Amino acid sequence: MKMKAFRIIALATLSLLFVLPAISQKGIEDGSKYGKGKDSINCIKNLSLYREFFKHNNYKDAITPWRVVFSECPAASERMYVEGITMYRGFIDAASNNPARRGALIDTMMLIYERRAKYFGGEGNILGRKGIDLLRYRRTDSDGRPDIVAMEEGYGYLKRSIELQKNKSRDAVMVTFISAAITLNKSGKIEDGQAIEDYFIVTALLDQLIKKGGSRWPKAKGMIDENMLNSGLLTCDALNSYFEPQFEANKSDKEFLQKVIRFYASSGCDRSDVYVAASEQMYEIEPGPESAHQLGILFIAKSDFKKAATYLKMAVAGDNIDNSTRAEWFYELCIVSSANKDYCEAITYAREAIVNKSNYGKAYLALGDAIIASRDNLGSDFEQRTAFWVAADKYTKGKSVDPSVASDANKKLNDYASQYPNHEEVFFRDMKDGDSYQVKGCINEYTTVRSRK
Repeated sequence: MKMKAFRIIALATLSLLFVLPAISQKGIEDGSKYGKGKDSINCIKNLSLYREFFKHNNYKDAITPWRVVFSECPAASERMYVEGITMYRGFIDAASNNPARRGALIDTMMLIYERRAKYFGGEGNILGRKGIDLLRYRRTDSDGRPDIVAMEEGYGYLKRSIELQKNKSRDAVMVTFISAAITLNKSGKIEDGQAIEDYFIVTALLDQLIKKGGSRWPKAKGMIDENMLNSGLLTCDALNSYFEPQFEANKSDKEFLQKVIRFYASSGCDRSDVYVAASEQMYEIEPGPESAHQLGILFIAKSDFKKAATYLKMAVAGDNIDNSTRAEWFYELCIVSSANKDYCEAITYAREAIVNKSNYGKAYLALGDAIIASRDNLGSDFEQRTAFWVAADKYTKGKSVDPSVASDANKKLNDYASQYPNHEEVFFRDMKDGDSYQVKGCINEYTTVRSRK
């Protein structure tokens, strides 16, 4: 087998002797990546030799002629640099028990990347690969602790690579870059704000790439998000420190607002003032029922029921909303209006919820509660107590159309029966149980007379 390989190499070398004059002459004429005269012949010979050995994974014999090409004719072949990196990775792995040799090999690997960029360009791509390899082999020192000097160097290569490549950056470059940023932040080498900004830059690029398709981009984003969330960097205070100084100058920038909303929401900081302000600004730029509803819910969470009501009213007035959704939003508006003690409005909104969804048991119960709460507007004590009759009608109707609320409805019916007018009060007004009676005010419904037992 060895003899066969030797014959192949010998034949390849011999064949070069017949083409060298032409190649050599071309090298002289065009200034030449191979050198001149004898240098040209030597370069081509060693280029062919190392490739034959490399083709058979014989890196031990390939490296000597490869070094000649690398040293004497560095512009001869870009592929020579790629294959050199492949060989040096193997040498570095084999030198795991020899730190001094391993360190020297890593230094040579870095030099290979530098020379490739010098002679063939592609700085952004090469820096990304260089940074990954540096952090692969020098992420920790001999004691297993993070090698911060190497980490800073690799972080710089990766950052510059992403600046140059933008959405042409490799997924591995972006993942490694954020990992390095987190490590440097924990070591006190970069501020929280810088690490967060790095994260935002990368995720913005990944969002663009995810839209174009391909499985590797969502996977990379998932890894980065998980790494960042586990780092504890995305705290509400850290987000505030990063976004607050930028907010006033960028509050009309849709992309900026979307970024604020997305990252505050994903970090569980959706009650922060910056998030609220961004959401309101976004609504000003892109008003719509869904965004209005989202703001309404946001202000409910902050117990700002006045603002919640304002946005929910905008939401229910929107177009192209299905009846079930509109019913739910009217129900929420009923609850918020009750919290604001706008009980007559709450009655109106509960009724609208029922109009849009006739079997909406919760809306019937909310309507009954709002009717009772509004009773102060009815006048005398007797008239106020008649509100409990109408409420009872709503509780009864609610459990009939929606058995899931039966338990709550029955409890309310039992609790409030004691609030009916007594028999003497009913009799005094020339009425009896079962008569029809109109409860006025904003309730304005006919009901059935019932006396307290």
